[in-house]
Parts: sequence; structure tokens; C-alpha cells
Amino acid sequence: MTAEPPLLPKVSATSGGLDLARRVAPNHTGRLVLTTLDPHASPQRVLLVEMLAEKGFIGERLAQGEVAAYAIGPGFLSLLTFAGCAVRIRSEPDAGAPFCHIQVPPVREHPYLLAGRNTRAPRCVGCRARLLDWRERRAHWASHPHAGVTCPTCRETRPPWLWDWKQQGGFGRLFIQIEEIFPDEATPTPALFDLLIRATGTGWRHFYIQD
Repeated sequence: MTAEPPLLPKVSATSGGLDLARRVAPNHTGRLVLTTLDPHASPQRVLLVEMLAEKGFIGERLAQGEVAAYAIGPGFLSLLTFAGCAVRIRSEPDAGAPFCHIQVPPVREHPYLLAGRNTRAPRCVGCRARLLDWRERRAHWASHPHAGVTCPTCRETRPPWLWDWKQQGGFGRLFIQIEEIFPDEATPTPALFDLLIRATGTGWRHFYIQD
């Protein structure tokens, strides 16, 4: 049985409550997603969360349940680089408004495509042709994790995660999701990537999606 990530001090119901589901805006600002370079890698979620807490990237546990959700920690802003000179992050739940927090869903059994309304058709890394019907293929990829994708132009076949998704989607088994970050608003620092590598023994990458 997989151990639950550590339960850090929890926000009380009297401090504004915490219904994370209703804090997703109708027009979702976006999320910064971190995942392993190798989409098959399955790092120990508990150890990863402990390391992120120890270094101050995540703070108190916000919600019980399968998806672990955390407030941003005291070291959060030092481990991300934000565009612009005036960084404004809503980090506290306030009357149901969306706010910046971090979610670490359970490790998936197979590589899974995380995509959103900003995701565009990926390109073949060989000839740069677009895979226009990628959305129709998602269910097949989810149930056939070893399926290859043949380029409609050059006829080369490769796994879907080896297509060029830019930074608008990606495959993985474990995701760190930083909510309420607009695409390209923030990028992970080398220090954060070093922290993730030390915690998991594998390389990491990032991308952005909007629901």
C-alpha cells in the first residue's frame, strides 16, 4: 500500500474553508507543471514531498484526499523566476477566489498526457509536420501506453511523448502542479531543478497548461 505524503499543519475550516474544486476559475489562469524528463519514471512521491517541504517550496497541507494540495512555502519565490518586476501572488484562500497553491497527484500507472485548452498540435521532431488529430488519440494512448504514432507526412513512428509539444503539454507519471500561474509567467530556477534531481535521481522538465 502506497504511503500518503506527509500531512503538514492544515488550514482550518474556520479560516475561510478550502474547497479546492471551486477555486478553479471559469477561465483558468493556468498552472506550471513539473514532471520527469523520462515519462516512465515514477519517483517516490512521499520522499519528494518531504524534500520540497524541507526546502520551503511547499508549506502547510491544505486538503485531505487522494490529491495532496499544499500552500506555497517560504522558499517558493526563491525557487521560481517570475517575469516582470512586480510579482503578485495570491497565496491565501479568500472567499472562494482562486489562489496559488501546489498539488501533487498520485503516481499514474503509465505515462499520461497532461494537456489543456492552450495545448496545440505537437510537431514531428523529424519533419515538423503537425499531428492534427492528437485529441482524438488521447484515449488510445491512455489504454495503450506503448503505442507508437506514425507521422502522416514522413511516416516515421515514435512514442507520443517524443513529439514536440513545446511547453504546452507533456507526458509523465508524476506531476507537480503549481496552480494559478499564467503560461510563461514563472520558470523553475536551476536550484529547483537541482533539488528535484537530488530528491528523485532523475531529470525534470516543465510546461504550462490552462483548463
